Amino acid sequence: MPAAFQIKGSLFTLSVLQILSTDLEDIEKQITTKIKQAPQFFNNTPMVIELTALTSGLTIEFIENLTEMLRKHTLLTVGFRLPDQTLTDALQSKGFPIFKEGKNIPAPTVSVNKVSTSQHKIISSRVRSGQQVISQNGDLIILSSVSSGAELLASGNIHVYGTLRGRAVAGLDGDTSARIFCHKLEADLVSIAGQYKIFEEPVEPLGNDNNGYQIQLKDGTIMISQI
Repeated sequence: MPAAFQIKGSLFTLSVLQILSTDLEDIEKQITTKIKQAPQFFNNTPMVIELTALTSGLTIEFIENLTEMLRKHTLLTVGFRLPDQTLTDALQSKGFPIFKEGKNIPAPTVSVNKVSTSQHKIISSRVRSGQQVISQNGDLIILSSVSSGAELLASGNIHVYGTLRGRAVAGLDGDTSARIFCHKLEADLVSIAGQYKIFEEPVEPLGNDNNGYQIQLKDGTIMISQI
């Protein structure tokens, strides 16, 4: 009998939604505001819900109501991080997946120091809307531009020798020293090692727009500067 399925290793980007309050009304108001600011980013987006910052008021009923509210706003809960083993056991008994503590983006661990040039990925053509390009073991180098609706993922740095639109996610294995470089910045979202920034308005030129941009983490915050 031919195989009906196979299990494959893969690499996916998951956003983490950290909940800081048990007030569902406040959460929903703020979620609604964020969705209006960046509707494409939040449309059917898979989310890991992190509840480790909550010290009181965290119940199974709250979690179920939170999950239902997020689903109503097309945010898809794919798992939880919890501070309490009792809650973990209770959720697992109900079939909810649990993510153990770790990096914000689950991915194979790759030592950056061992990445060689031959492991970098170079794309000479334009990356078009709907395309996803991944460099799992090094830098991702785009010699053209990136269209809106496209996605770039790299364990190392991302270099775009044209206009960067869409999403760019560098440092997939948690490398906080990873950077994103581009000639012109018109992205919807950039992310480094799990920290991300959504662009609600076009990026204002920082000087001579022809110099290009670099995006990096400083003290856990995404910073944008000209090269």
